[in-house]
Amino acid sequence: MKKIIVIVGILVGAISAWLATSRPSYASTHEIKQQKLIEAAKKEGVVNINASYQPAEAKAVFGAFERAYPFIKMRHTRLSGREGFERIRAEFASGRRATDLINTSFYEVEAAGMLQPWKDWFEIFPDTRKRGVHPSLSGSMEPPSVQGLMYRTDLVPQDLQPLTYAKLSDPRLSGGRIAFNFRQYDHYAHLYPRWSDEEIIRYAKEVLVPQKPKLCSGGAACWEMLVRGEVWAIPSLQSHQYFGRYFPKGIVNIAIGSDDAPVDEGRPILFLKDAPNPNAAKVYLHWATTDGAQEIFAKLRGRADPYDANNVVGAWMKRHGAKLFDHPDSEREARSRELGAIVLRMLGLPVPKK
Repeated sequence: MKKIIVIVGILVGAISAWLATSRPSYASTHEIKQQKLIEAAKKEGVVNINASYQPAEAKAVFGAFERAYPFIKMRHTRLSGREGFERIRAEFASGRRATDLINTSFYEVEAAGMLQPWKDWFEIFPDTRKRGVHPSLSGSMEPPSVQGLMYRTDLVPQDLQPLTYAKLSDPRLSGGRIAFNFRQYDHYAHLYPRWSDEEIIRYAKEVLVPQKPKLCSGGAACWEMLVRGEVWAIPSLQSHQYFGRYFPKGIVNIAIGSDDAPVDEGRPILFLKDAPNPNAAKVYLHWATTDGAQEIFAKLRGRADPYDANNVVGAWMKRHGAKLFDHPDSEREARSRELGAIVLRMLGLPVPKK
C-alpha cells in the first residue's frame, strides 16, 4: 500500500509539473519570453549606444536604467547624429561591429539597411507604451519636443514679431537671414514618403522659404548660426536642442513662434542590425518606452512642457522672457496635415489617406 501511495504521489507531482510548463496561459507565455530575454541579456551584460547626450543627461538616463537592470551596463559614446551615422557606417563596412543602438534621425540609417525590426516586441511586452515605439518597430521614441520657430528678437524687424511661417515670405527676411536644417525630415514620417536630400532642399527653397534660406546639416550647425547672429530665424522641428545643449549660452532674446509646424514624433533610439548585444539592447529599448524613462527624457532632454517652470524648457522660457505662440494639439495636427497635403501636391506626390 505504501508503495502504491508513493507511486501515485510521484505521478501526481509529475503531472502537475507537466501542466505547469507545457501549456502556459497567455500571461505566463509572455512572462516566460521576458525571462528568456533577460537571461540572455545577463550573459551579454552591456549595451553600446551612440548618442549626443550631455554628461548630465547620460548620467540620469543610463543611471536610471542600470538601477532597474543592474546586470546590464551602458557604454555611451557621445557623438552627434551625423558623426554617429558615419561611425556605424564604418563599422558595417569593416565588419567590426561595436554599436548596438544609436540615437539619431531615422531616415538615413534605415535607407542604408542598418536597422533591425524587433517583430515580437509586443508579444514579449504586451503592456508596452505603444506611443514610445517607432512605427518601424526598430526603436524607441523620446517624447515629442517643443516645435516652432526660433528667432532673434533683436534682429527680426518689430512688425515681423511674433514671427510665423506665413511671414517667412516677407522680402525683409530674404538673403540668407533664415536657416533651414534640411536633414530633419524624419519628423515628417506621418505625412510624407521618403525624400532624397534634393527633394528636401527643393521643399525648403520652393515651399517653406521661397527666399532660399541658408541650409545647414545638423541641428548644432543651425543653432550656432543663430547664436552668432548669422541668421535671424530657424524653422525648427527640434527646438529642444537649443534648451538642452545651449542653455543658457548667453543669449537672452530668443523666442518661439509656432504656426504651421508639423507634429513632432520625438527622437528615435534605433536598434542596429546584427547588434553585438541584441538581447541587452532590446531590454533597454523596452525600458525607454516606460513612463519612468519617458519622464526622464522629458525633464532632462529638453522635451518638456514650455509652460511648466519646473523643467529645463519652462525654466528657460521664464528666466529669459521668451514667448510661445502656439495652437492646441488638435488644431496643430489639422494644420500640419493640411500643409502637408499642399506640399505633396506641389511636388507631384500622392497624399496619404490616413
